[in-house]
Formats: sequence, C-alpha cells, structure tokens
Amino acid sequence: MLAKLAFANVRKSAKDFAVYFFTLVLGIAVFYAFNSVAGSDAVARISEDTRQMVELLGVIISGVSLFIAVILAFLVIYANRFLIKRRNKEFALYLTLGMRKSDLFKVSALETCIVGALSLVVGLALGIGISQVLSNVAASMFDTAVEGVAFSISAETLVYTVAVFAVIFFVTVALNTGYLFKAKLIDLLHGDRKNEVLTLRSLPLSFVLFVVSCVIIGISYKLLMDNGLMNVNEQFIGATVLVCVGTVLFFYSLSGFLLRLFQTIRPLYLRGLNMFFLRQLSARVNSAFVSMSVISLTLFLAITSVCGGIGICNAMASGVESGTKYDASVITGYMTPDPESGEMVSIVPEGFDAFVEEHDRDMASGLADSAAALGAASWDDLVDRSVQVDFYMSGITYGDVRQASGESIFDHVGAGIMSSDMESNSFLDVVGVSQFNDARELAGLEPVALGEDEALIWSDFTTTVPYFEAVASKQPVLSYEGRDLRVRSEISRDTLETTGVAQRAGVLVVPDSCIPSDAVPYSSLLDVQCKPGQAEAFGAFMDEVENTPDTNTWPVTMVQTASDVRTQSKGLVAVVSYLAMYIGFVLVIACAAILAIQQLTDASNNVRRYELLAKLGAPESMISGALFKQIGIYFLFPLVLGVAHTLCAMQVVIDVVRVFGYMDIGQMSVIAVAAFLAVYGAYFLVTYFTARAMVRFRRS
Repeated sequence: MLAKLAFANVRKSAKDFAVYFFTLVLGIAVFYAFNSVAGSDAVARISEDTRQMVELLGVIISGVSLFIAVILAFLVIYANRFLIKRRNKEFALYLTLGMRKSDLFKVSALETCIVGALSLVVGLALGIGISQVLSNVAASMFDTAVEGVAFSISAETLVYTVAVFAVIFFVTVALNTGYLFKAKLIDLLHGDRKNEVLTLRSLPLSFVLFVVSCVIIGISYKLLMDNGLMNVNEQFIGATVLVCVGTVLFFYSLSGFLLRLFQTIRPLYLRGLNMFFLRQLSARVNSAFVSMSVISLTLFLAITSVCGGIGICNAMASGVESGTKYDASVITGYMTPDPESGEMVSIVPEGFDAFVEEHDRDMASGLADSAAALGAASWDDLVDRSVQVDFYMSGITYGDVRQASGESIFDHVGAGIMSSDMESNSFLDVVGVSQFNDARELAGLEPVALGEDEALIWSDFTTTVPYFEAVASKQPVLSYEGRDLRVRSEISRDTLETTGVAQRAGVLVVPDSCIPSDAVPYSSLLDVQCKPGQAEAFGAFMDEVENTPDTNTWPVTMVQTASDVRTQSKGLVAVVSYLAMYIGFVLVIACAAILAIQQLTDASNNVRRYELLAKLGAPESMISGALFKQIGIYFLFPLVLGVAHTLCAMQVVIDVVRVFGYMDIGQMSVIAVAAFLAVYGAYFLVTYFTARAMVRFRRS
C-alpha cells in the first residue's frame, strides 16, 4: 500500500521533482564519465611511454572524486529538502487522516529510492555515452591516434558510482527521517506562509552600499593587477579579502538598488507586473545575499580555473615544436652564486670534479668515456652530431641594461612575475657566437653574422621577450670584459635546446674574441642529434649516466629528450584539462542547482500572491512574464559578477601563462565554458518551467 502511494506521489509530482531529478542525472553522469576515463579501452591502448601519465590522471581524479562526492551529497540533500518542504501540507494531510509518522517516513524513503533508482539508470546511461567521447578525446591527447577502439563500460567505475550515490541517498533518507519526526502538524500546515525577512529595509542606504561595493570591487581589481598572482603577500591577501567583501556587499545592497533605480524610471516601474516582480526579487535577493555571493565567487573560480589551467597547458604544448629541434639536450652545472656571499661556488658532485677537469669541460668527450666506463654502447654508435654551448657570467645586471637603454624590465613584465631586486641581483649570461651558430646549424637554422663590436640578445623566455625587444630597438652599448659592444636592433627568439618550457631569459651573444681564454663557464649545454633509430637507446644511456655513483663518468644535471618532452606535454594537457572540466562542471551544477531550488522555494511560498494577481485580472502571459524576468535576473547577476571577476583575473593569469609560453586559452577551454553556460542555462529553463507549472497548478 505504501509502495503504491509512493509511486503515485512520484508520478503525480513529476514536475516538482524535475530539478531534483535533473541534478541527480547530471551529477551521476559527470561522476561516472570522468572516473571511467583512466580505465577505458581507448586510453588502455595508448603507447607505453604515456602509461605513467594515464595512471597519474586516474589517481588524481579518484582523489578529487572524494571532494566531488561531498559536493554532490550536499546538492542532493539540499534539493531533497526543498521537495520535503514543498510537500508540507501533503504530509500534514496524511497525519490528519491518521497516518503514523513512521509510515510517513517510509513513504518519503520509498519516494527517494524510486527517484534515486530512476536517476541512477538515466544518469549512468548518459554517463556511459559521455565517457565514450571523453575517453577517445583523452586518448587522442595522450597519443597521436588510437584505432579500433570499441564501445566500453567500466564495471569498476559503475559499481563505484552506484556505491557513492547509494550512500548519498542513505544519508538523505536519514536526514529526512529526522526532519519528519521533529516536524509538528501546525508547522507543516503553515510552512508555506512564512515570508522572507528583509535584512536591509532602507532603500537610500542600499543605494549607497551598492556604490560602495562597486568601489571596493574596483580597488580589489586594481590591487590584483598591480600585484599579480605570483606574489602571495599582503597586497594579494588584501585583494582577495576585498573582492569577497565587495561581492557580499554587492548582493546585500543589490535588491534595494534595483528597486530604487527602477522606481526612478516611473513608466518602466509601473508597466505590467514590473512592480510586483521587482519587489519579489528584492525580497529574495536581500534574504539570500550570502548564498548568491558564494555562488558568484564559485562561478568565478570555476571559469577562471578552466581557462587558466587549459591556457597554461596550451602555452606549454605550443612550445613543444620549438623545443624539440634536437633529439636530446644534456645540461651540466658547474657553479652557482652563493645566496649569502654572492660568490660563485662549485656544484659539481664530490669526486666528479677531477673527471670534468681531465676532459677540460668537453661534454661529448666526457660522455664518450662514460659509455666505456659503464659498458654501454659507444658514443659514436648512438650520436650522429652534437654541439656544446658554454654559458658564462657576464657581470651585466638588468640594472645596467636599464641605464644603457632606458628600459626597465618592470615596465614590460607582468606584476608579481619578477622580484623587486631583479635589476640588481640578476645577470645576463654570455655565449660565444661560434657555439651559438653551431647550435643553430644543428637545428637547421641560419647562422648569425656578428661584428667584432656587436652583440646580439638571445631570449626565448616569452615573459622577457617584449622587454628585450624594447631594449634592442634602442641599440644600447653594453660593456663586457672591458669592451663596448653595441646591441643589434633585433633579438634571437629561437629555442636552442630540448625543453618543454623555454627558459633562456636573457643571453648576450658576443664575438668569441671577447671571451677570455681562461674564462670558466658556470654551465654547459650539449645538444644532440642521434643516429637513426638510436634516440631511445641514447635516453636509456643518459639515465644510467645521470644515476650512477661512478666518479669516472660525466656529472649530469639534467637530461631532456624530445620523446619525453612530447609525452609530458600531452600528458599534462590531458590531466589538467580533465581536472579543470571535472571540477568546473560539478561547481557549475552546484551553483545552478542552488539558485534553482531557491527560486522554486520562492515560487512555492508565493503561490497565493500569484493567485491574487490572477483574481485581480492579470492574464496568464503577464504572470508568466513576471516569473520569467524574476528568475532570469536571479540567475543572471551571480553569473555577470562572476564573469567580471574572471575578466579581471585573466589579465594577471596571462602574465603567469607567459612563464610557460604565449597565452592561448584554446578551443577546449572555450568549449568547456560554453558547456558550463549551457548547463547553467538548462537549469534556468527547468527552473522557470517548473515554477510556472507550480503557479498554474495552484491557480487552476
């Protein structure tokens, strides 16, 4: 009997369950789809060298899913509580007719289970469909092509998803039990007559506070843009606190400001039901300003994280081609400045320095003897050609460059990227033009002709490129080892090493005669082109050299192969992109669902007012229009302010992205944000049609 009643209630209240059901289906689909990616057949068939990144993706998503499960649990409980309160009178009627509270609980629990089971079926079906697309997209990110991939279902993820949502439904039923057993009959009968309590009644004060909130938000924007994201200092904390305070104050005063603004435009205020819906909106916004503030900030974080994260990945990916001209690059550091004294100190591991001196810092010779010491394949069998580039300390600071050119690096580099003592404590490197040209030739680039009194600036670090271009345009004269060298008007931006992130901030290419014969480099770079088919073997050999304790081998600081750079770049893009979209989708669903439930609660509690409007002669189209505008504005303002915060934040995110390469938000982030907005808009439409059905039902 109770089961029949529960099924009948679900069928009868299908429209009331729309938002709840929609939230469950989306949550289940997203949860399954993203968790199943790492174990899908498509990803399982990618090449072995990317397996580690795939495993990392699975581990991170599994960890993040615990956080996502908490958010979804809150959403389900929040939405279910709306349904329970929506049916207060119905429950009161059951109690009046003699139903025991234990039976009332059973009916409610059965309804939750029915909707939960149906949403699991639909959500999993949708999630399985989405996962097929996501897994193949993931595979294409990790590898160049995946062929012969069939439809697949992850049984493990399926069970995991069902288990997680079963726990969520159990917690929901338990909380409903507590609510129903505590509820009094009088409260159930009159629950829908409780009005919103206005926290701000003075319209003039709300207008003033609105202006103040805009000023505070503007100040926070200014502080953030001046400080940037790289320096977490008092200014950054101040900007964060002010944007939060300004956002809360914005929504606290918004209702009164809108009302006052429209009241000054009398023809608009008195047209149709504008007076009614504005007062309804004002009451709701004024009482829910905290949740609207949190929603706006959450939307801001979701959109910024997606665009910024994917932008960084795309910036790194865009530099892969320029950073893989060679099969591999080997770096050895000999010296580094002591942080206290500032003098150069050796960083060659103990015992290896004799081997370095014996080979006169010739990396190719040292590595060739290392191969013999380790019993590896001979150097000549592995390497076709190699070029060494030695880097020397120039003694020329960025302050010296500013004095010579009039250009300050702080005028060209984004806020917070460089430290305040950059000009006095940072030096340009120096390389000889012959080694520079040899490296260019090995990469298939044209050599550079340099006069005896000329110097060329080499910078492939995208953050400093605009600065050095401005410096070069002034053709300043810089002094190195007692010789005055005029800087050429163009700079070299080519990356002459194997790397995923271009890192040569400022290097001065000088004539070989400028470098003293007894000068000692502080670091050396060896660019390598391998014999056909030997790139993998060379990488294995360098791993052995890098990790051996044998002091009769060359000390290696870092090795990067073109294969590793490509694999890591693709893997990083896949991992960050999926995490950003996963978290972003759930946050957007949460925000939209909360707004929807708040508006449906408002519509449910104010049905009597809509009935009164109908009795006074307002046509149904006018009432529906007022409801549409009220819900639309309620959804629009958190999104608009969140987007405004995002536009400001992206100005400084661009400076961070430049550390990794040129800013490119990318097609994927655009698609992701478009999908977020589509979900947000879908919630708005579901909310409007559900609210309109409530009003129509109660008016008939």
